[in-house]
Amino acid sequence: MENIEKNWQDQKPQQRMEYLLKSGHLSDCSFVVYGDEGEKIVLKCHKLVLMSVSPVFERMFEGDFEESKLADNIVLDDVSGTDFQKFLSYLYWHDNQKLDTYKLDTIQSLIYLSKKFMIPNMTTKCLNTLKKRASKGLDPDTTIDLFEYAHQIEDIELIHSIKMKFTGNPSLFINTAAVFDLSSDKFLLFIRTFNGWVEEKIRFKVIEHYCNVHGLKLNMTNTEQEDIKENCVLPSLTAAFEKNENKNNVKASNDEKDSNKNEEKMTNTKEVEEDIKENCVLPSLTAAFEKDENKNNVKENEEKIRNQREQEKRMQFITELMEDIKFPSMSSYDFIAGPGASDLLTIEKKYQLLSEICIAKDKMKTFV
Repeated sequence: MENIEKNWQDQKPQQRMEYLLKSGHLSDCSFVVYGDEGEKIVLKCHKLVLMSVSPVFERMFEGDFEESKLADNIVLDDVSGTDFQKFLSYLYWHDNQKLDTYKLDTIQSLIYLSKKFMIPNMTTKCLNTLKKRASKGLDPDTTIDLFEYAHQIEDIELIHSIKMKFTGNPSLFINTAAVFDLSSDKFLLFIRTFNGWVEEKIRFKVIEHYCNVHGLKLNMTNTEQEDIKENCVLPSLTAAFEKNENKNNVKASNDEKDSNKNEEKMTNTKEVEEDIKENCVLPSLTAAFEKDENKNNVKENEEKIRNQREQEKRMQFITELMEDIKFPSMSSYDFIAGPGASDLLTIEKKYQLLSEICIAKDKMKTFV
């Protein structure tokens, strides 16, 4: 390192850039990122290098952004520190071969950063790396995760590449563990991919298991909880009156000379307390209870609306899943053993589908 430091200008271009980034020599900006264990990492960089590859960096340092005025310790908290270091390394010396050695989640982070800072060439290189990995073959769970990611970034070519893997060996992917971690919209896309590639009873079984894992069924009861508050305000109010009465009694016993006055005062005090209790405290207390009751009613109504909307979403999702299954292609035995015993169909729908299956089988016998 000492020899490189003394003669760094004599090195090859990649080695020169690597030296500048790692040493921070001649740096004029810096970024603060955080490592996997939360440790603070300060990365010294060079504006010219960053601006030469990214219009976002150019606007950041030359425009009206705050970073242009204060270019030191720019905090980036939306990406891991190690991934941002690899991102900078690529910007400095464009080592495409290095991309092949990174893990998939690192490649995904680099795609995110390349899009954020508008570096399309880097985005393309990273996507090509993912496609190359997918074509060579990944384990089933990783392939499922990549399927979801491909839809998130809406890369048609990557989606098609993964679908080809699915249809090439459907039994390897249809029931793997990662399937049941998919979001509902991605699961719907996934199960439709296997339409015609696996038996309908298998597709239904996967759908049923997914719904069970996520607690989805047709008839879900909405549990409503009521907060009942009893003996909270009135006991404390009674204690306050008792405290005042005790004070008056002590005062009367210590002042025997003015006992008559004290008794009269106590009587007046009690009368005042009764007036307050009757005319002031209880009405305000009633108003407070009414206010709380109104709040509770509003909360209950909001909760009911939320539950209703969630139930509607569940119903819609289950309906879309059921519409994708070709029930008439099943045998009556497979239907009774599978969908017929499931909570995903109503009794009426089960009878209707079973009738359709029987009619379809009779028609086939007639033609035979």
